[in-house]
Amino acid sequence: MIKLLRVDDNLLHGSVAFSWVINLKIHTIIIGDDQVVNDQFMKMTLGLSKPAGVNLLILSVDDAIKKLQEIQESNLNVLAIVNSIDKAARICAKIPAIKQINIGLIRKKDNEGRQHEHMHLSEEDIMLCQELLAKGIQIEYRLNYHDEMYDVAKLIYEN
Repeated sequence: MIKLLRVDDNLLHGSVAFSWVINLKIHTIIIGDDQVVNDQFMKMTLGLSKPAGVNLLILSVDDAIKKLQEIQESNLNVLAIVNSIDKAARICAKIPAIKQINIGLIRKKDNEGRQHEHMHLSEEDIMLCQELLAKGIQIEYRLNYHDEMYDVAKLIYEN
């Protein structure tokens, strides 16, 4: 079962590993990233960030989608992580069962867009979020599992 689809610039790091993985009782983490899949150093670094006993798969976005489709009905608790809204939108387009996206850290890339704490959404991100929200997908911002949930729709639709 896909427990969470998370967008985070850092992909897998301590607060994800120990806050989300432990509280959601995650068995497998799937990172979907076309660059990282070919970067041995990044793969090794991300592997050091996962808790013991948790499987880590680092795949291209397309391969991550295929794997998520295969295991979405399994008894495994899966955390999928990407580093951009567009990658999350690609996953949601292929896996309609995903009804929620969690956003963690997204760094500011330019002066356009909107920001809430450590989440900066570009104009393109905002348009993608509007499309996702229109499909009934809830988008929340929380860095850690126990943080208060912030509804990203508030940021998207503010004047």
